[in-house]
Order: sequence, then C-alpha cells, then structure tokens
Amino acid sequence: MKEIKKKLAIISMSGGLDSATLCAEALNRGYNVFVLNFNYGQKNAVEMEAFKELYNYFKNNYKSEGKIIGHKELDLRGLFGEFLSLWQTMRDDGSMKTVSNHEFYTPSRNLLFSVISAVVGEIIAISDKYDEVEIGLGIHLHTKEAYGEHKNYWDITSDFAKRIGQVFHLNDVVKMDVFTPFVSQEKKDIVTRALELGVPWAKTWTCYNPQLENGYWVPCNKCEACVERRLAGEKARVPDINDYKIKKD
Repeated sequence: MKEIKKKLAIISMSGGLDSATLCAEALNRGYNVFVLNFNYGQKNAVEMEAFKELYNYFKNNYKSEGKIIGHKELDLRGLFGEFLSLWQTMRDDGSMKTVSNHEFYTPSRNLLFSVISAVVGEIIAISDKYDEVEIGLGIHLHTKEAYGEHKNYWDITSDFAKRIGQVFHLNDVVKMDVFTPFVSQEKKDIVTRALELGVPWAKTWTCYNPQLENGYWVPCNKCEACVERRLAGEKARVPDINDYKIKKD
C-alpha cells in the first residue's frame, strides 16, 4: 500500500504577523511546513530577529497536526547588489512613493518570493516524494484608512494570487498551487485568526521604520504598516497590539 504523505507547504515567513499567522494556519491544516526567510536589504531588518524567535516557537513549542520540517534563510543582497542602494535612495527621496503611491513599496517582491519558494518546494517534493506542494503567501487586502486611496499593491491582490496559481498549475512534474487563505481578508481578520490559532503576536514585527529606545527596537507607530496594525487591533479588540519590542543585539 502506498504511503499517504501530508501535503507540503513552503511558507515565506518574514517575522511579521501575517506570515506567522499563515504558518500557524498551514500547520493547523495538517501541512508539513518548510519555512523560508528572505534578506533583501529591507530597512526593517529587525524583522529577521523576530523571525528567529517565531521559527523556534513553531518548531519546538507549537502543537498542531502538521509539523515544521526545516527552514532556510536566503540572503539576496549579493544578487541585487547596487540596485538595493538605488531602491533605498528612491524610498528616501520620495520618488518611489510618487510612482507607486506607497512609501515602502518593494518592486515585484511577492512575485520573486513565490518563484523562489516554488523552486525550493519542487526540489523538496521530488526528494521526499510529496505528491503536492503549496506555495504560501500571507497577502491580504489593505485598508484605505492606513494606505490611502491606492491601498493595494498589485502583488497582494486576489488576481495576482489567481494568476500565479495558474502558472504553477502548468507544472507537470509536481502538483503545485498557492496557499493564500487571507487574500480576500483584511488585517483585522488576520489578527482575529492569530488569536484563534494561538500565534504569539507580541513576538512578531510589523513596523517599516523601527526606532531605537533604551536598547530596544520599537515600532514607529506612524508608517502605513503600524497604522494598519493598530487599527486592526482595535477592531479585533486587541488595543495593545503595537506594544512590542525586540532587544538590539
């Protein structure tokens, strides 16, 4: 009799609330989860410190039907080189916001993460004989109150998820799909789900512009991400959701 294996999910986990909740969701649905973390020179690199704590928590302390089978931290800074400096300059001088309507927009980020995750997922699936792999992204709808009139990046929409899924369906070696359970929801719904799943939200990092206070990184409470998290917490009855910090190494 052929062994029935669990589905494999590749979860891109940044250390933020969305991806941590995505990881918990996959584990509770019975997936075996391989976690990827990307370093692409992001300004809120403190998020990667949150990732380490979250990964250890899900690996060693979180009780669920699925399990963490491994992780890889990928450093993309060498790949992009001088373009990272150019990207940061365009953020700092406001030209990125002028073009994209968002100060902290990262060009094609979720497309890149999806493709790299698919490569890793296919290799693991073939090696460990998984019949199916899902590529997880914690994308969700932004709110006008936090992000303004042009609230949604193009690569967080349901249309993006649908089309990238259609590309993955072309794979005739491994059955592949996207795992985006929050794509039609807002941040408040993710906060509510995080509470239901027992995600340690105080260990997550969201702020795009971390501030250093008394040896700890704390959120700025002004950037789009901070505003969205605060409003979502208020709607989900978690008024202290922005009261978190990470000790500076």
